[in-house]
Amino acid sequence: MKILGHRGASGTYPENTIISIRKAFEYGADGVEFDVQQTKDGELVIFHDWTLERTTNGHGNLKDYTLKELKELDAGSWFSEKFKNERIPTLKEIFDIIPKDKIINIEIKEEHSNLKRDTAKLLVNILQNYKNNNIIVSSFSHNILKEIKELDNSIKVGILLEANLLNINNYIESLGFDIYSYHPGICFLEENQIKEIKNTGKIVSVWTVNTINDAINLNKIGVSNIITNYPEKFQ
Repeated sequence: MKILGHRGASGTYPENTIISIRKAFEYGADGVEFDVQQTKDGELVIFHDWTLERTTNGHGNLKDYTLKELKELDAGSWFSEKFKNERIPTLKEIFDIIPKDKIINIEIKEEHSNLKRDTAKLLVNILQNYKNNNIIVSSFSHNILKEIKELDNSIKVGILLEANLLNINNYIESLGFDIYSYHPGICFLEENQIKEIKNTGKIVSVWTVNTINDAINLNKIGVSNIITNYPEKFQ
């Protein structure tokens, strides 16, 4: 079973920052999971919330800011003053610090709105230039995953779910595109369901797993990856 840092080592460092990603690997993580969304001027940055208030000194929606404006924000002080002036990184900046042999789980975020943007196309262009087979793109928006597969079928995608479906394999078959992995929350997990999915050759990545006991139990039932805020616990 592989250990992935959730937004880096987000239990002990400010989430989705360069220091958090670096520390996850220092703690021995096999990979990292982080969130990607698009700025006003078409750049892809690492950030979770739609709005800026929780994890920066900014206000309003991230999508209404340019990259230059976002780079002026403090993305660390909310966690601790010792991380003052940590900045919101771009996807390209994060790629520069991740070893090529590590797993990269990109959760692509696309806010539901009438404004259609080309986030999938932007991401695919970057991934085609980066050329790394250890990348998985996951999302709660299964439509955007379908769009990614239509643009480049070689990209591995994983579906995120916050519910228990009556027949998960029927749902996967109904999507109309091949998925590499299934990403359920730990609260929405059934052993029989995991076995069914594993029998189809899919990878199972469970979030957010923060205790050793949970990790041991998930390993026993065949979970492939766990995503944790505390990769240091699993050294």
